[in-house]
Amino acid sequence: MVKDFVTNEPLKSFELEIPNTSKQFFFTETNGLFKLNLSNEVKQIIIKAKEYQSQRVDVKELEINTIFLKPIDKIKEEFTLLNLTDDQLEDENGEVTNIAGIFSASDDVYLNTIGFEFQGVFYSARGLGSDQRTFLLNGVQQNRLYDDRPAWNNWGGVDGIYRSQEVTEPLAASEKTFGRALGVTSLTTRPSKYRTGTRLAYARSDRSYQNKSSLSHVGSLPNQWYYVVSASRRWGNEGYRDGTLYDANSLMLSVEKYMNSHNSLTASFLYTPNRRGVAGSYTDEVFHLKGNSYNGNWGFQNGNKRNARVRTVEEPMLLLTHTYEKENKTRWENSFLLQKGNIGYSRIDYNGGANPDAAYYQKLPSYWLSRNRVDYENVYRYEQAFLNNGQLDWDFIYQANAEMKAINQNAAYVLYDDKREESRIQFNSNITQKIKEDWHFNASIDYRNTNAENFAEVLDLLGGAGYLDVASFTLAQSDLNNPNRVVQEGDKFKYHYKINSSSLSAFAQTSWKGKRIEWSGALGTSYSSHQREGLYNYENYADAEGKSEKVSLLAHQAKGELLYKLSGRNLFNVKTAYIQKSPSVRQVFPNARVSNAILENLETENLFSNALSYIHRGLNYNIKLTGYYNLQSNVTETGFYFAEGFGTDAEDDPDSGDLLDENSLFVQEVLNNIQKKYVGLELGTSYDITSTIKLTGVIGLGDYTYHNNPNLLLYTEDDASAQNLGFVNGTKDLGTANIQGKKLSVGPQKAFSIMLAYNDPNYWRIRVSVNHFRNNYVDIAPIRYTSNFINEINGDPIANFNDDLVNLFRQQEQLKNFTLVNLSGGKSWRINTGYLSIYWNVQNVLDINYKTGGFASGRAANYSEQLKEYNRELPLFGNRYFVGNGRTFFTGLYYSF
Repeated sequence: MVKDFVTNEPLKSFELEIPNTSKQFFFTETNGLFKLNLSNEVKQIIIKAKEYQSQRVDVKELEINTIFLKPIDKIKEEFTLLNLTDDQLEDENGEVTNIAGIFSASDDVYLNTIGFEFQGVFYSARGLGSDQRTFLLNGVQQNRLYDDRPAWNNWGGVDGIYRSQEVTEPLAASEKTFGRALGVTSLTTRPSKYRTGTRLAYARSDRSYQNKSSLSHVGSLPNQWYYVVSASRRWGNEGYRDGTLYDANSLMLSVEKYMNSHNSLTASFLYTPNRRGVAGSYTDEVFHLKGNSYNGNWGFQNGNKRNARVRTVEEPMLLLTHTYEKENKTRWENSFLLQKGNIGYSRIDYNGGANPDAAYYQKLPSYWLSRNRVDYENVYRYEQAFLNNGQLDWDFIYQANAEMKAINQNAAYVLYDDKREESRIQFNSNITQKIKEDWHFNASIDYRNTNAENFAEVLDLLGGAGYLDVASFTLAQSDLNNPNRVVQEGDKFKYHYKINSSSLSAFAQTSWKGKRIEWSGALGTSYSSHQREGLYNYENYADAEGKSEKVSLLAHQAKGELLYKLSGRNLFNVKTAYIQKSPSVRQVFPNARVSNAILENLETENLFSNALSYIHRGLNYNIKLTGYYNLQSNVTETGFYFAEGFGTDAEDDPDSGDLLDENSLFVQEVLNNIQKKYVGLELGTSYDITSTIKLTGVIGLGDYTYHNNPNLLLYTEDDASAQNLGFVNGTKDLGTANIQGKKLSVGPQKAFSIMLAYNDPNYWRIRVSVNHFRNNYVDIAPIRYTSNFINEINGDPIANFNDDLVNLFRQQEQLKNFTLVNLSGGKSWRINTGYLSIYWNVQNVLDINYKTGGFASGRAANYSEQLKEYNRELPLFGNRYFVGNGRTFFTGLYYSF
């Protein structure tokens, strides 16, 4: 008998297939037991049913007892039950970084494992970032022109949207778009593609949010109307990291009308506003004193925790879709997207006070140990103060502003948002045509236009009367058209500019399936343009105001795939692609906040990507082994930091013990014309020990390195200090950065996983996994690898530098290996016509402390400064780290009917 795994009801019809032959048998339910007239050579059959996961069954005595099939939508639902949280997806700047692995879950054991078991360690599939995976909503691309990353927050928390997703493997063919190196995830909002019914859910967790409640309903009305209503709320005072508030709501309303048997119209509205407190990255000294859950961005105000670093997203979206479908031969989809909203990221600005950061280096014991005359009294005093509190001091900030207000002076501190108000208009048309039964053709055209207004906005004067609009470090005027302007809450200040971006892309693809060979080939092209318009006349940038030159680039793509079936059990698959990608806004304008400057020698980013796989399908085991080679060129990386040491600094004050910072600037770093190489092996295997117990294993071996010595440029304000340090018009070319062979900081480059899962016929399951991670590296500080590091401003070598120490200072830190144990399970009950399910998951059961990544400080910009750092008992500007969560849990209760 064949039954539904969840409902325990017999299936009305199913299909039997014998591997390695074309024989198929169709049955309907009769007496519950069936016998087959099969030859003795047949050892296994495959049971299939519409909307159910196929299952291989060993044939014993040619008689089959009860077999349970799991509904596909329940498999996908189990994926969504994990409720992946933003701390697993975003970096410190709130940008999505880890989607590539998270959303690659499929029937592939390797991709499934990194999607489920590798959460929170920032493991990157094949070392590539989220910009190498394409996300679609009804065919419309969701990767932003600003940074090429998917706009995760625009659909995060919408229950049910993933149950109808289509996921392609890296480099595989997609019907709707060319895609990128990590494949395509295609989501739909069409209600007719959702399973009808109602779903109520409540979840409790201690990761990002503490609570989640949701309701979704899919239904139909007379005259072929279909609709979806999905709403959820996620909230909590803090997650695993202290002070990380979470407040998110999600709503999707979608209605679809079939005009006739071939045409349907869909209108969808998505609104997912959210706010979340952000945690920082810190040195070993800080984590040693305060623990891995420390976050210095918050402090108590009136007895409540208040975080100064809060990320807000509010970008409602309207999506209109027309679909034409004729039998199984033609599918034509046209979608039009409108979106307008804003993204904000708050912080404290201070042009009249001391740095309020609770973990600022001058507030740590290491600072007082590092002075020329060690102040042991302050070492102890500051250590105890940090241990006992170590949080943002809101009372001090308000008191400082009150004192300034009392003497009719402007505020010393202000809370503001770095804000981007963005409007998007997009159109996509894609078609799939079955030319013959084994021959398909796909094509699409996609247009995107984005207008973004970027500025700083005063959120809270923090008890002050007004705030002077000048730069915090240099006191330069933000806008010479309005000098010495005093701003109030709600005012724009600091910087103000617009970016207009557009892109037009198209692709065509054909695929063919034969008995022994399957192949596909695709070609794509895209044209993009970007233009900046500065609205402020910033004092130290002559090109701050007005429109920039329009930057336009043409990019081309090509890829092919071949599958050779040596037999039904042994297959070989080769994929290759050459993908050009136009630079994003962040790369085109290296200092967009205050300058129209365009990165010199702009070219398309190129990726040559290849993969070869061997697939074996055994009676009760499966193996997939993949080797891959990726080579990226013309890559650009940017960063901001405060650097000391453009030439040899003067000695620190021997009398007071003060540490001086002459020859220092706040700079934007641009490393361009980078080549990166990614080489590795992926192994995924599964073994059915019994019909209820499965063992899976995964190995990922990667070697991801810089493959050349790129060029390093620095940008800063064009003032007298910069000119004296060799900057021309605010720019200094430091020449070659000798970083070839250095490791890319993309998470663990080697990973191993073994998992044992038990699925009981009585509808409960449990699984335990052991996951080991190695070869994770801290991101380098490129300025250490330039001639600036060992030379004076005039180009002469720094006197008496030691080659061995130079090599030591240029060593890249490898983070410690770590092993995590995860445990999860669930149980389902049939209740009348519905079912009740509970799912639970405990990650890092052994509560292991580990680092997920980090970066080296560029503050000590030359040998002399780094030597001072080396000679200190504790480093002042050591590497900063991101840390993983300790033991965390997630549990959810779901009722569907």
